[in-house]
Amino acid sequence: MLSFIRVLFIGALAVCIAPAVWANVSPPPSGPAVVTVAGKITKQNRGPVDAFLDAYFKFNDVDFDKAVSFDVKALQSLGMKKLKVSYPTWPKAYDFEGPLLADVLAATGANGETVTVKALDGYTAEISMRDIGKYPILLALKRDGQFLGLGGRGPAWVVFPRDDYPELQTQDDAKWVWSVYFIKVD
Repeated sequence: MLSFIRVLFIGALAVCIAPAVWANVSPPPSGPAVVTVAGKITKQNRGPVDAFLDAYFKFNDVDFDKAVSFDVKALQSLGMKKLKVSYPTWPKAYDFEGPLLADVLAATGANGETVTVKALDGYTAEISMRDIGKYPILLALKRDGQFLGLGGRGPAWVVFPRDDYPELQTQDDAKWVWSVYFIKVD
């Protein structure tokens, strides 16, 4: 009888503790990961960089203990927003679609002051969390209804709403990181 009570107690304890443990675990991507967020985050769906399996991260000196990796479906599930943007050197205005960068970071439990966005070619730019909260900055997955391929600035592109905010119209495009694959929260 005592053994049965112990098993019952341990089972009840597990039921109470499990939600707290799993609250910080996001579902793993069902498809190929296209963007990974690490740093000062409270959620995770993957562990540390594996030198063999994560060769591209290692090659680019990306290291972390935990992260949230997103496939396209997971990014789309955060809500696709649309933004029409022109830039002085572009031939025309383009329609971009993707989740807000703020929503991507919220899905990771980000709690830092800045994010460093890294592109496939090694380019990085720092964006303040203040700006991410102030402006509807997209992590664009589509341009004019088509997914961004690797040659077309994909898999994701940080796009600022410069046409909707006069103060952004004088900003250069140094923070408009394209071919985004990694974001670090500091």
